Amino acid sequence: MNPRFAMAFQYYVFIVFFMHISVLHVLALNPMLDNVTVKCIKSERHALLALKQGFHLNNNAWLSSWGHGDNQKECCNWEHIQCSNETGHVLKLDLHVSDHIVRAGSITTALAELHHLNYLDLSYISFNLTPSIPIFIASLTHLRYLNLSHSGFQGKVPHQFGNLLFLEYLDLAYNSLLAEIPPQISNLSNLVYLHLGSNSFHGNIPPQLGSLLSLKYLDLSENYFNGTIPENFGNLSNLEYLDLSSSYQISLSSGLQWLSHLSFLRHLSLPKVNLSTANNWQQLVSGLSHLQYLDFNGCDLSDSIPSSLSPAANFSTSLSFVDLSGNNLMNSSLIFPWLMNSTSSLAMLNLDHNSLRGTIPQAIGELSSLEYLNLASNQLEGRIPLSLFHVCSLRELDLSGNRLSGQFHEFAKALSNCNHKQLQTLKMGWNEITGIGQLSNLRELRLGNNSLEGLISESHFSKLSMLLTLDLSHNSLVFNISNEWVPPFNLIKIKLASCILGPDFPKWLQNQHNMNWLDISRAEISSNVPNWFWEFLPTMVKLNLSHNHFKGKIENLPLIPQSALQIDLSSNSFEGPVPSFLSMSAQVFLSNNMFSTANLFLCSNVSANTEYLDLSNNHIRGQLPDCWMNFQSLGFLDLSNNYFHGSLPRSMGSLNQIQSLHLGDNNFSGEIPLSFVNCTELRLFDAAKNNLTGPFPSWIGNNLSNLFILSLHSNQFHGSIPLSICNLDELHLLDLSLNSLSGNIPKCIRNLSAMASQATSKVDIFYAYDAYYDDFDGITSFGVNADSASLIWKGKMSKYRSTLGLLRSIDLSSNRFNGEIPNEMMSLVGLVSLNISRNKLVGNIPQGVVQLKSLDFLDLSRNQLSGRIPSQLSQLDRLSVLDLSYNDLSGQIPLGTQLQTRDASAYIGNPKLCGAPLNKTCLVPTQNPVDGNDDHEEHFFTEGFYIALAIGFIMGFWGVSCSLILKKSWRYAYFKFFNDLYDKLYVFAAIKMAKLKRLRS
Repeated sequence: MNPRFAMAFQYYVFIVFFMHISVLHVLALNPMLDNVTVKCIKSERHALLALKQGFHLNNNAWLSSWGHGDNQKECCNWEHIQCSNETGHVLKLDLHVSDHIVRAGSITTALAELHHLNYLDLSYISFNLTPSIPIFIASLTHLRYLNLSHSGFQGKVPHQFGNLLFLEYLDLAYNSLLAEIPPQISNLSNLVYLHLGSNSFHGNIPPQLGSLLSLKYLDLSENYFNGTIPENFGNLSNLEYLDLSSSYQISLSSGLQWLSHLSFLRHLSLPKVNLSTANNWQQLVSGLSHLQYLDFNGCDLSDSIPSSLSPAANFSTSLSFVDLSGNNLMNSSLIFPWLMNSTSSLAMLNLDHNSLRGTIPQAIGELSSLEYLNLASNQLEGRIPLSLFHVCSLRELDLSGNRLSGQFHEFAKALSNCNHKQLQTLKMGWNEITGIGQLSNLRELRLGNNSLEGLISESHFSKLSMLLTLDLSHNSLVFNISNEWVPPFNLIKIKLASCILGPDFPKWLQNQHNMNWLDISRAEISSNVPNWFWEFLPTMVKLNLSHNHFKGKIENLPLIPQSALQIDLSSNSFEGPVPSFLSMSAQVFLSNNMFSTANLFLCSNVSANTEYLDLSNNHIRGQLPDCWMNFQSLGFLDLSNNYFHGSLPRSMGSLNQIQSLHLGDNNFSGEIPLSFVNCTELRLFDAAKNNLTGPFPSWIGNNLSNLFILSLHSNQFHGSIPLSICNLDELHLLDLSLNSLSGNIPKCIRNLSAMASQATSKVDIFYAYDAYYDDFDGITSFGVNADSASLIWKGKMSKYRSTLGLLRSIDLSSNRFNGEIPNEMMSLVGLVSLNISRNKLVGNIPQGVVQLKSLDFLDLSRNQLSGRIPSQLSQLDRLSVLDLSYNDLSGQIPLGTQLQTRDASAYIGNPKLCGAPLNKTCLVPTQNPVDGNDDHEEHFFTEGFYIALAIGFIMGFWGVSCSLILKKSWRYAYFKFFNDLYDKLYVFAAIKMAKLKRLRS
């Protein structure tokens, strides 16, 4: 190269470099240039304003910086916007401002004008005018971040989303998206974060997800997927977070082998996924060395480590959360050692509701980081190891529902060795714990249903200043506390059922201003309830004072806007009027008291919140007030065993949510109001033992199609049973006995299909209701009451509760039914009890009775039945009660132990019956055919038999006579035979007479 040219080139490069450095120096030294901003693109500013206008926001302050004024033209300065410093194009639009839903209108197509957008967050904005995800979002092909969660979208995910090739973050959770995940999602090869949880996706989990090799976070929880987990999930080698929780129809047909490839997995959540075929789940999980969170709750898991192998695990010490509750783990000697290698980090261990047997190992005290341990509802036994109470990090311990033992004071002493006493919740109920001790720092102490006994004094509570929940219920504890005692705690939940607190009302409760739950039932308190106590009702969710000896009147207080969700004052001696303020409670149990009136309660002129009301077994008199329009939420009502009289009020027909209605054992009269047709949810209707009159209501069968129990016995109903009753195909118990009903038993009775099935029904008939919200457990609990009904069983009135659901019974006794027993009734093969006695039924006992294999009780007595007793009755081996007395039955009682070993009273009043067990012997013993056709002899002597006999006699007589007339030789021989026979008989008689005379002389 020419030296001059080379020198000139070097000089040129130096000048350019110097000028560049000078420019940068000037820019750095001139502060005015720092404020230089790139102006926004005019078309994009218009697009943003159009987007705002489409939102129709009520809260204009949210996007108040977006405007048309001169000082608002620069859209890059608006809130929630970020532009490129080089081009001015809008790159980021983040409208998520809080975790509270913002109501908006629609997303306009103007959004598609923001072509350079790479970040879009519209989460927590509910677009009520845009039900589906707009397809034009897929045109924003530069997007790397897209969040549309909590936006109320429905329908499908647009398959065009497969065009977003640069997308790294996609969140569509908490919408109502339907159908399947589009297969085009496999195009998103750069995707790192994918959250599709809490939607309504169904079908199989698409195997295309297994091709998203960049994925680190995958959440498909709370959907309706079915089928199996794709095996190619093992390709997701970068995956750190996997959540398939609450996908109840997912199973694993090929096991969990794909887990072995996910070496970076930190969070694994598969609750409610069917893992029953994953026989090696423990070994596979042990290989996940980075695992921190493991949730296999309710997966139908069983112990998988063979006893011949070592149960030691190879976990990383980072594992801190393990939930294996609700499975079929049984061997505690396998599961506990498997987890022991995680002693340095395990903070939460949940093994409740398994079938764990054996003991809790002493080595559990080596879990030095443990904060939460739940071993409840298993079959663990033996002494609770004291080493467990040396774990000073422990905050919550639940060992309830086992067969564990130990001295409580020993546990308290062990806990006292911790310098920083962390334990706040201790649940050890339903075990065999004994002894009493003191603890401190506790927030929850639950020791109910144990074997604790002895005296409780103020000193036992002296260190429990932090206590919020106290449960000592169902132990043998006696409280020896003075009326002047001021507790150191302010409890929220108090459960002392079956502890001896009486005879005086515990005055220390007056200081518990925060309590919302109080159960002091069966506490042997016999005083009045002080007036100050009722002032706590506005904050109560449950109050139980039942099964004590409380007495006196309850003073009526002003109506309380929000009273206890559940109040139980049953089985006491309260008297006077039922106070009106109780009508604001959701469930009211007042049975077995001495209340005298209920008008104030029922007619408080407010819209009652009551769902469950039991006033049974009181002394309430007078007419039932016509105020039931106030009880729109009532589902259960029991007014039985009182002294009500008069007509049933028409307003009871407004109880359109009622499921169980008990009106029995009163003195109600008149007809059942027609307005009851509106009670279409009714499942149990019991108005027995009243003076109700009129024809049997035909609308019962037409309108109350859900009836399970119908009991109207001991009234004055008349007329025939309408055919509409056969529409009650859910009916299990029909009792119309002791009325004045007449006519034939309808043949359509075979349509009562619930009685025509031998399928096992549920043991109890339950009425369920919301019971309370547990602040500590964070769940809503449901109260359940087993319904009951009375019927005449084996000669006496009995009340059935626990086995009511098993009964299939028909009782039509003590009426005026006539005609024959319909053969169609014999198709009700599920019947356990059939009583049609004391009527005017005629004809034979149907032979089809042999089909009623489930019968335990059969009473056909005091009718006008005739004919023979079917021998098929001897085949009913479950029959314990049989009564055929006082009919017109005839013939021999069929042979068989089921019939002949009964008391003779089952057959008396049938004068034509004979055979054991009656003393009357049959004149011509007959043997019943083995094939069961006991009417063979009776049916042999029919009209055809006598006609054939006459024809045979005539043919035989004239056949012989004509032969003698037409054949002379036969005639001579015939008469000669009789002449010779006469001569022989005459000579024989003469000789005998001569000998007899000689003997006498």
